[in-house]
Amino acid sequence: MRIFSMFFHPERKTVWLGGAEKRFLEFLKFVDRGDFGVEFLVFEPKPSFLNLRLKRTKVFSVERSWRVRSQSLLLDYLSWIIWDFKALVYSIPVFFREKPDLILSPNNTLPNLLSAFLVKLLFRKPLCVVVHHFDFVYEKEISEDFSLTGFFRRYRKIGYSFSIATLKALASFLTVSLLKKAERIISVSKFSAKVPQILRIRKENVLVSGNGVDFHDISKFYRESGKKVFDGVFVGRVSLEKGIYDLVDAWRIIVSKWKRARLAIVGEGPELENLKTRIRSYGLEGNIVVFGGLPDREMYRILCKSKVFIFPSRFEGWGLAVAEALACGLPVVCYKIPALEEVFGKCKSVFFVSEFNPEALANKVLQVLENFYVKKFRRISRAFAKNFVWDKIFEKDLAFLENF
Repeated sequence: MRIFSMFFHPERKTVWLGGAEKRFLEFLKFVDRGDFGVEFLVFEPKPSFLNLRLKRTKVFSVERSWRVRSQSLLLDYLSWIIWDFKALVYSIPVFFREKPDLILSPNNTLPNLLSAFLVKLLFRKPLCVVVHHFDFVYEKEISEDFSLTGFFRRYRKIGYSFSIATLKALASFLTVSLLKKAERIISVSKFSAKVPQILRIRKENVLVSGNGVDFHDISKFYRESGKKVFDGVFVGRVSLEKGIYDLVDAWRIIVSKWKRARLAIVGEGPELENLKTRIRSYGLEGNIVVFGGLPDREMYRILCKSKVFIFPSRFEGWGLAVAEALACGLPVVCYKIPALEEVFGKCKSVFFVSEFNPEALANKVLQVLENFYVKKFRRISRAFAKNFVWDKIFEKDLAFLENF
């Protein structure tokens, strides 16, 4: 079986390696280790994320038409769409030569889904989409409102400007419209699977799969962690939907009670410079360290040297960052949203905050720090993280794809 994928990923200034990108790379490595009779043909933009030596994956890297140097989301979207059409043209001779059996979109974001849909339209091959998340906070929003205005209201509510909320709403609306054209869906959670269910995609064509963590690799850093350096840590995209300003506002409250409390922030994103400005305006430069994007090994080291993982995200489809924090032995404080509650609700070291505000977040973090027992949290968190095994997940995915 030959699988064709358009693996679009932003440049490093936007995000380093998110959950969707990690999942796809792990899938390719899994296929390469086994003898499944599967070969991948992957188109991606330069600079490449696929600098791995994989025997069963052919990589075709396509230059971006231009590199966006500003923080303009409109220019980002335009560059992404132009790359989609450019990659489509480059894929035509490859498609005729290699004759793939199906198309797999590794992410349901518009750049990935649009390019996969264009290939499907041109070559009449079945399409499977891996659905990570849609921007819904509550389950009732999924059943109530797929409209352009519904998406717009949600983006405005979390703080996006009128123009950016309009662009993001249009992208989400188009994504939902294109998802209807897919023959099959792999969803990382039951919550994310509710979207294709509402779109009337047949139940047998939707697989609720999951995610994993590289527990063995993380354990190397866990064993060498030593003394805790940071009281709190955040890892993720630096954007409004991840709650990064709630995080800084909450840490301001914590510092008012614990003067030497230190927070590490790891990640990149469109709000990075504004976040640094907010930290300076609060006079918290000595309490908050912003590392930016880091390779996994450096990120794991910082996690293992921290006491509590704080994750005030509003939109999640599974929560890979939470699972990695648990594998590092950390307790987690996060907002109570459906996907995180579904995946981590039974973990005794994950503490949910029902109210979406910095004060409630700060109070919960302080509660955990004041009752911080390293050995207890390490035991509970790591035992729970062992449930997330990539190989088991991908065995289900492959069986699902083979039965197209």
